This record gives sequence, C-alpha cells and structure tokens, in this order.
Amino acid sequence: MSKPFLAAFGIAVVVIAFLVWRGFVDTKGNHLEPVGKIGKVRAQKVDDNEVIVVFDFRATNDADVDMVVRGAEASIDTADGSSVNGSLLAGVDLANVFRNYKELGEEYNPPLRTREAIKGHTSADRMVGFRFDVPEEVVTKRKGVVLRVEDITGPVLELKAK
Repeated sequence: MSKPFLAAFGIAVVVIAFLVWRGFVDTKGNHLEPVGKIGKVRAQKVDDNEVIVVFDFRATNDADVDMVVRGAEASIDTADGSSVNGSLLAGVDLANVFRNYKELGEEYNPPLRTREAIKGHTSADRMVGFRFDVPEEVVTKRKGVVLRVEDITGPVLELKAK
C-alpha cells in the first residue's frame, strides 16, 4: 500500500470517528432519563386491611424533551421479603383523603396527573397516593418503598425510599 493511500485512509477514519462522536453529543438531550427523590412517605390506616400511602417526591427532567406521564405504580418491600403493589388514587380522591384524615398533615404538593408534562430542564414537586390492601403493620415494618412514574415513550422514573 502506498503512503498517500494510508494517509488518506487515516484521515477518513479520524473524520468518521469525529462525526459519530459529534452525533452522540448533539442528540444527548433527546434521550429522556428522568431522576428524582422521594421526600416524604406518609401512611394512614383506613381499616384493618387497608392503608393509604402518600408519596411526596421531586422529579427532574434534564432532557431537551418533555416527560409526559403515562402512569404511576408503587410497591412496598415487606419485612418478610415479599412485595405488595398498591392501587393508584385519583387526584380528586387524594384531596378527599386529606380532607377526611387530618393526621396525614397538609398537602405540600399538587397531585401528579396522567398526561401531565414535566418540561425539559425543569423539576416538579408532586405527590401521589396509593391504596394498599394490607394491615397497617405491613406498612410500618416495611424494608422500603418503590415509586415508578412512566413516560408515554417508555422511560421510567424509579424512586426508592425507606
């Protein structure tokens, strides 16, 4: 092989590598990777086998695109190692829970709603409520909780707390 061919080939490889790298850098903001933190977990016994759990959390969207909420799920990791899933409460029902159960305290944040958009490069403080069909003892002796908020395009914000 001739030296001019090797030089041209080397330059071509460098240019292609630069273009691929630049493509990754330019599209980085198009990839939704939400993060967040659970601030507070509050529980209220409703009856012997039903507990309402309210999660106050912050969601941060560092992407260039909006995060649009498809839905939310929550589970409790119990003391015996199993997991219990909760049923999401509607925002209107959550307002009624706070009105009827003063022991929960005040509503610090607005409820998270389906199809709500969290704009790119912003954070939002929200709350969600779930009904768990377990005795209060299961909730108070839990190992942890997991809250998942799913975007309409698939990415999931997963938050864990005690």
